[in-house]
Amino acid sequence: MRLLPGPLAAALLLAVSAVPAAAQPLLPAARDTAARDDRRFEFTARGPYRPDVPRPEALLGYPLGARNTQYGEQERVLLAIAGAARDRVRVEELGASHEGRRMRLFVVSAPENVARLDAIRADLGRLADPRTLATGTAGTGEAEAIARRTPAVVWISESVHGNESPGFESGMQLLYQLAASTEPATLAALRNTVVVINPSSNPDGHERFAVWYNSVGRSDPANDAYEHREPWSIQGRFNHYRFDMNRDVIASTQPEVQAIMAGMLRWHPQVTVDQHGQVPTYFFPPAARPVNANIGPESDKWLAAIGRANAAAFDAQGWQYFVRNEFDLYYPGYWDTWPSLNGATGMTYETDGGGWKGTLWRRDDGSLLSFRDGIAKHWTTAMATIEATAARAAERLVDYGTFRRRAVELGRSGRMREVVLVPGADPQRAAELAAALVRAGIEVRQTNVAVSSARAHAYGAGSAVESPNAAGTTRHFEPGAYVVDLAQPQGRLARAVLEPAPALDSTFARRQVERFQRNLRRGANAGGEEAEFYDITAWSLPVAFGVEAYWTEDASSGGGGRLLALPNGATPGTASAAAALPGPPVAPAPATGGTEYA
Repeated sequence: MRLLPGPLAAALLLAVSAVPAAAQPLLPAARDTAARDDRRFEFTARGPYRPDVPRPEALLGYPLGARNTQYGEQERVLLAIAGAARDRVRVEELGASHEGRRMRLFVVSAPENVARLDAIRADLGRLADPRTLATGTAGTGEAEAIARRTPAVVWISESVHGNESPGFESGMQLLYQLAASTEPATLAALRNTVVVINPSSNPDGHERFAVWYNSVGRSDPANDAYEHREPWSIQGRFNHYRFDMNRDVIASTQPEVQAIMAGMLRWHPQVTVDQHGQVPTYFFPPAARPVNANIGPESDKWLAAIGRANAAAFDAQGWQYFVRNEFDLYYPGYWDTWPSLNGATGMTYETDGGGWKGTLWRRDDGSLLSFRDGIAKHWTTAMATIEATAARAAERLVDYGTFRRRAVELGRSGRMREVVLVPGADPQRAAELAAALVRAGIEVRQTNVAVSSARAHAYGAGSAVESPNAAGTTRHFEPGAYVVDLAQPQGRLARAVLEPAPALDSTFARRQVERFQRNLRRGANAGGEEAEFYDITAWSLPVAFGVEAYWTEDASSGGGGRLLALPNGATPGTASAAAALPGPPVAPAPATGGTEYA
């Protein structure tokens, strides 16, 4: 190679040494800024900021959106901000990924709330379990008193699909805003909320994607042969073992999923956001149809309220968005539906820039879409969501408590009262299913004597799928059976994952049948209409696990036994609870279970 003249080489060396070698932007991504969505957007417009809290770009050596940040770099930024703002931020260990990357939560609130986080969490735990409150109007009054003194919890999760990278970046700027800003609106939001930031739901997948993209990226919207075509061997969407962790939540086979579930059960959030990408224009709820019937129509109120807040924030920037299309709340294994079945307002946010579109992408109209655009939009909706929740925090907490109370009432009054899992010929699989339920915070009891039901329905032949009006039959279950009583705070979630077939809105179902019939008339060679389902439409866990199971219209007589516990006697929702312990049952039950399953 040709050597540069001495003075020029020295000047270049000085310029480069001002930025850490591992943190240099690869190529500038600022071309054609007049045509970009972020041309007027500034991350630091909502100050002033405390000078002792470091800014992300000062720690990284480049502005957000100039390149993909690697996991170790993000970790360094987040811990430095948290360390400089201990009055507002607490850090909690969640667990580790398959490749050993530490997963953490960053819990942010006003100093007076941070000083009493244990008391806040205790109040949230009582609200989450209405059985701990007084009965009748006294219990309602007690719940309202908790709501008045307790900040609402807003949970923001970033990048469960590692190649949907803007969320990974926006988490750093969000933590900085909440930890450092002295803006009155930010301080007011912190007084009424506890914000839990999960900055990386998929550290391993994101690391694969970031390293690959940084090695080929040229900030060139025409570089389609390289930076816009992620190789199959990278597949940053998935974790180390190529699991899609936005589908694994009901089985919870992966350690990252188990860690996030434990964190959510520990904090009992009232609002959750799962940040994704990339779509033509930004999406936020209200969600598309169908909505899982177990969530209930009450969710519409908060999806609409937060959606309007997001829309106002986007309108102020002149950004496009869409709602009520494509992204539904049906399958309970998504990171929006699962929290919704726990009582939260669970939402998917889909951004446009970044990810496989790279640092620059040219739209069909010729305008440029940048990685920074995608980051800015996720940051904007996160702030709008926090502020909208803070403005009505007590109301949101009351509705959360009502959701949990009604779950117990529905379990007592609904036709489907209990689900019985029979170890039978495959006790290992039955124990694994019971473990998955316990990891989700669902109460499961293992019997120590024989129990019976006068109105039991077998899964499969004769189930509610084939014969919804068929009368139940008498069944006797040997000791060691697993019983899930749906009269519990997690009853709606339990019903959603255990019922033989989910209920489906009849109007929506009829529309799918009509599309199918029109496609038949068109013929195989004509362009057809796609179904409106997002993807997964059937999932009943007893069927998926291959476990003999029955749902009953009555509570099983007798039974005794005890609730299954998590390892080391931990309770569901603690950070150490990574797996369920399906036994041993109380004597004199037979020696089933007793093994720890991950």
